[in-house]
Amino acid sequence: AKTKITPPAAIEEASFVRRVSLDLVGTLPTTEALQAYLADADPQQRSKLVHSLLEDKQAYSSHWMSFWNDLLRNDYAGTGYIDGGRSQVSAWLYQSLLENKPYNQFASELIAPTKESAGFANGIKWRGAVSAGQTVPIQYAQSVGQTFLGINLKCASCHDSFTDQWKLTDSYGLAAAFSAEKIEIARCDKPTGKIAEPYWLYPELGKIDPSQPPAVRLRQVADLTTMPENGRFSRTIVNRLWHRLMGRGIVHPLDAMDS
Repeated sequence: AKTKITPPAAIEEASFVRRVSLDLVGTLPTTEALQAYLADADPQQRSKLVHSLLEDKQAYSSHWMSFWNDLLRNDYAGTGYIDGGRSQVSAWLYQSLLENKPYNQFASELIAPTKESAGFANGIKWRGAVSAGQTVPIQYAQSVGQTFLGINLKCASCHDSFTDQWKLTDSYGLAAAFSAEKIEIARCDKPTGKIAEPYWLYPELGKIDPSQPPAVRLRQVADLTTMPENGRFSRTIVNRLWHRLMGRGIVHPLDAMDS
């Protein structure tokens, strides 16, 4: 009202059925289903339709595999698969969607992985020499930060970021939580002689214990990421879903949540 913007009128019912069906299960409604919906005088019919589509677990899971494959970089062939330097999470992902796994558990199993979900955390083990920003532990830091917190640690994997608050030590600290070996910090691919200490990006929420083995440290990272006090975790997935359904994130670009 303050800016004199007139809200758009609600779309008519047949268009709503078409759009929500494509959004949630990826296919158009049958003629019979559409006619039954249009004949329903219940004022809650839109809500009822959404619930019924979400309850079609197989169709929902199959359709939303594409969203999660993109976000988790879960390819089916290509770089890394030739010599076993990469693994899929496809079976784990489909089963997780099918059983409607709670999102905090879903994320935890990717951050502190099971055998079935380890492909995300392990990333790509490249053949031959790679830059410091392409090592498996650094990939882990980049993937966890971007996927679950909407932050870009890729720039800060080479040097302190030019565009936001993240430092080289932040990326290496999260990478060190993953690594079974000590990691020497490299700035612009030049070793600095400094060893990275396991570090959580938001220390006001808690810390990672560097004395613990990697499996315990990753459990700590998972708990710190998904804890209710970490509002960034929930806001990031809400923003991603809003973008998927509305075409633009509440915060845009999606991976610039600090803005």
